[in-house]
Amino acid sequence: MLTKRLAEEIVEQTMLRLSWNLNVMDTNGMILASGEMERVDRIHEGAAHVAKTGKSIWISEESLEEWPGSKPGVNLPVHYKSQLVGVIGITGTEEELRDVAPLVQLTTEMMVHQSLLTAETEWKRTARELVFKELVSGHPVSGATLDRMNVLSISLKGPFTIVIVHQSETTRIPNRLADWLAEALGIRSVLPGADHGHVIPFLIWGVDREIVKKRVEHAYKRKGVSILKVGIGKTVSVEEDIVLAYESALHAIEFSVKHEVISDFEAIAMRALVGAYQQPLHEHYVEKLLGNLNEQLMETLRTYFDCDQHVQNTSNELGIHRHTLSYRLKRITELTGLDPTRFSSAVQLQYAMLLKAGARI
Repeated sequence: MLTKRLAEEIVEQTMLRLSWNLNVMDTNGMILASGEMERVDRIHEGAAHVAKTGKSIWISEESLEEWPGSKPGVNLPVHYKSQLVGVIGITGTEEELRDVAPLVQLTTEMMVHQSLLTAETEWKRTARELVFKELVSGHPVSGATLDRMNVLSISLKGPFTIVIVHQSETTRIPNRLADWLAEALGIRSVLPGADHGHVIPFLIWGVDREIVKKRVEHAYKRKGVSILKVGIGKTVSVEEDIVLAYESALHAIEFSVKHEVISDFEAIAMRALVGAYQQPLHEHYVEKLLGNLNEQLMETLRTYFDCDQHVQNTSNELGIHRHTLSYRLKRITELTGLDPTRFSSAVQLQYAMLLKAGARI
């Protein structure tokens, strides 16, 4: 639909180059803008007929009585993407306007197309940002957001990863970083959040985590934008946990190693968790590491750490053979991906156990 502001701009710009009066009407025949101000906000019956039939009409002095609110001239439909969005009327005789009318119609449609396309692009950008904001809020998705997702053809399917990009202020590309990075990543299922000056988050879905990491590294090496820091959050499998993916991406930035541009939360999880102490993230961390361990294995792990990883003392405390203890420790490694006999793995497992027990660090 034509807006009054756009109609006024069309009249102003066209009449700078046209020696005849121009009217711009909506699809009801209402005059939105005119070189003759007294005609604005009145019904133009000729324009209403054009809007109804989609066909141009010429109005002469002899046929004026048939078209109340009209003057001699031509009324032409204005289309946008094959849809009639308004009508333009040029005052004059058919002899005067026969050659110029099609050019005015074409110029008007070009102006309408540019304006509506810009408005449509802006709406889509805003809609994407609103969808992203709600998905990372942790609240249930509203009906309005589901409608926006439908219009934007967004169909979410796990896994989900959040990537946050910090761009250099000196080389910042306003409103273009999202498009540039989405193209650089080579991933179609990307939803950008709001661009806060030089920081922009992205939700990526349906793509394996390792592929996301490789594409981020590829995008960082490309020329065109200077990237200061990239935070890659944890990958989650269900839509309800996207908020955790977002929070972990923020922590990946906040607790990143100083001289590393790409900060992966999975690589600095301990560092971030110790600094953050956020209950939802802790619960997710504990579940990931300890969720598959039964009570016997948990007790074995607790005793093993209480005995400072001393095999014989742990066996004596549990009343089991050393070989049985070795089997249990090997089983813990298989279920958690962490070997409790190795220092780095033991730290992560013990920290998870402390969190599970409710200890504050």
